[in-house]
Amino acid sequence: MLIRICQQRYRGFAEAAEAVLDALAEVVPGVVVLSQVDPDAQVCRVIGVQGVGVDGLQRGTVLPLSSRSDGDATAAGPGPYEIDGDLLDSLGVEGRIGIPLEMSDGQIVGVLFALDSRADAYRSKHVAMLGVAGRLLSYEWESVERRAELRRLRARLPESANVDSETGLLNRDGFLGLLDHDWRLAERGTVESVVVAVRVEGDSRRGPDGDAVDKLALKIAAEVLAGNVRRTDRAARVGDSTLAVSLVGCAPEQAPVFVERFRAALERVTRSGYPRIGLSHGIRSLSGVSSAQEALSCAEAAIGAIERPEESPDPSPQAVTE
Repeated sequence: MLIRICQQRYRGFAEAAEAVLDALAEVVPGVVVLSQVDPDAQVCRVIGVQGVGVDGLQRGTVLPLSSRSDGDATAAGPGPYEIDGDLLDSLGVEGRIGIPLEMSDGQIVGVLFALDSRADAYRSKHVAMLGVAGRLLSYEWESVERRAELRRLRARLPESANVDSETGLLNRDGFLGLLDHDWRLAERGTVESVVVAVRVEGDSRRGPDGDAVDKLALKIAAEVLAGNVRRTDRAARVGDSTLAVSLVGCAPEQAPVFVERFRAALERVTRSGYPRIGLSHGIRSLSGVSSAQEALSCAEAAIGAIERPEESPDPSPQAVTE
């Protein structure tokens, strides 16, 4: 089964998903479900399902997710984006496997589930099968996203003066131009938004290549940030080691959820331990300030001291340090 689905060439993600689900249904007990994750709403939506043994699941079904977001996704217990336990109980599900579809920037875009009414339905071989299938679907999903991103980048070529050459994000001038639009909407009460400034630092104390490590840390953090913002948000490099994002339609108390998702994605990308990246951030609402420039400056001022790897200074009241 694994050889068949891995050797086949697919014309798009939909074709790959159909082939993978059909193949898994032949060898994995219960129902195999492919879902797309909406991390902001803490739900996932079923986009494909095959197999028998669990009723109530079909294409388009919205599944609430558990509040837990740590650990590994295996048959042994809850993992990233585990389906809510109360819902599983109502469906009569006792056995489960969950394999996240993870992009190279650490973003989790979907989950491949296997669900069965029997608690002992799954073995390590089933976890391995879903693991390989999940990796294949992650690759196909990212391939589609990369082609779409290439089209967007080509469309942005005339705006290259507003793009930072090292990270591919907007530069400070380009970001402020768009942030001003968001600020005006916030001032009119049309939509509430916040700006988040994030300072990035690699472990430049180790060895003579400190500058190179810092640059690598910034590039990785910028790629992860770009992969974890919504299409309505704007991400930028606003300083030598500072990134920023405008979260449109986001209240100040909701912004830490985005920061935590960004941090978790960055940890997944750097799970090998290199480079070690320190983060600190500041948050400012776009309401109650005289300009977009002031909002960004307030967010940057709130960053406070940077936490270097292996150091844990006490954060200032205005700053939150990861």
